[in-house]
Amino acid sequence: MSTPDDDAPVTVTDDVLPQPLRDGDTSVTADPADDPAQAEWDRTTALDEGASPDELDGVTGTGDDPDQIPSDDDQIPAADLPADVYLPETQGDDPVVAELGEDGEGDLSPEDL
Repeated sequence: MSTPDDDAPVTVTDDVLPQPLRDGDTSVTADPADDPAQAEWDRTTALDEGASPDELDGVTGTGDDPDQIPSDDDQIPAADLPADVYLPETQGDDPVVAELGEDGEGDLSPEDL
């Protein structure tokens, strides 16, 4: 057990006072505009105060939803498509109706159409 050598009371000095946090000592973003939670809070507050969603949503260059703007990444590269050997031969028929196997697996009877 550790005990102090003397029974003197502990005094508080300036070097043991609580120190304010520095910029790197916190998880809070310094600029509230960069914090997604704060941005959502501000949007909700604005909607509660009567702002319309059209006023709050930014307009893209085309006016379209950015998720719907086509890009080159949306297309499947030809190298990633299955080869014709693996595709069923439909001979102009609807692929859903086409025969999928010689053993009757996936075959549709006329009653299923």
